Amino acid sequence: PPAGGGGGGGGGDLEVTAVMGGREVRARYSKDEGSLELVLHAPASYPFKAVTIDAGKRVAVSEQRWRKWLLAMHALLTHHQGTMLDAVLLWKGNIDAVFEGVEECPICYSVIHLANSSLPKLQCHTCSNKFHSSCLYKWFQTSSKSQCPICQSPWYT
Repeated sequence: PPAGGGGGGGGGDLEVTAVMGGREVRARYSKDEGSLELVLHAPASYPFKAVTIDAGKRVAVSEQRWRKWLLAMHALLTHHQGTMLDAVLLWKGNIDAVFEGVEECPICYSVIHLANSSLPKLQCHTCSNKFHSSCLYKWFQTSSKSQCPICQSPWYT
């Protein structure tokens, strides 16, 4: 069953599924229209052989950050006697921290951009609203102005 809270700002929805015959745990974290997925496999000789982690789908998270998370989960499972659930909860905590305080883009009204899976990062120096770079670029192109879509102040970097 889904865990966590949906909606804007903080955490997304977490769905964890255990596949007993396949000795695996599947986790899916959903936020807006985007989702991140993870699969943990327990070998037949578990706990003598380590759990493997397959990095599934990821959005709005850099490859470098994703790898660090996978290494932290691997260390928890192999060196700190953590359970597969502990690893999934660590993963969710990391994702929640990325999305904590992130507000939706005032142009597309989404936290995660549908086309490129980015977060709103470009900030207006006057009103402090943050925009997806592609939304802002499209705004500049269609309006033929280089002004903030919200406060109309000149945009500069």
